[in-house]
Amino acid sequence: MTEQMNKNLEMFKHLKESKWPNVGDKVRFKGADGFFYPHFTNVIQFAKDNLKVGQIYTVRRCEAYSSWCAVWLEEIEGDNLFHLPMFEWPIKEETNEIKRL
Repeated sequence: MTEQMNKNLEMFKHLKESKWPNVGDKVRFKGADGFFYPHFTNVIQFAKDNLKVGQIYTVRRCEAYSSWCAVWLEEIEGDNLFHLPMFEWPIKEETNEIKRL
């Protein structure tokens, strides 16, 4: 019985994993330079003016559309959205280890 339960859990594991951020997920701002679709210049400029490159933010809301994903951040008041590609998500683990050749 336990073996079958493990198989079932493994089969449905992907349901827990999301290809979009969930509320409370952390994202790191990479910058707002480059091309973003859709090319909302107000969104791009607002990101440049209000977010700091390398800073980690918390997802308040996330909506995936047919060709892009909008995120709202806990740290930014109001209904200002950002493009998901402006952020590193999921955040890669950082280490202080020195890589040896």
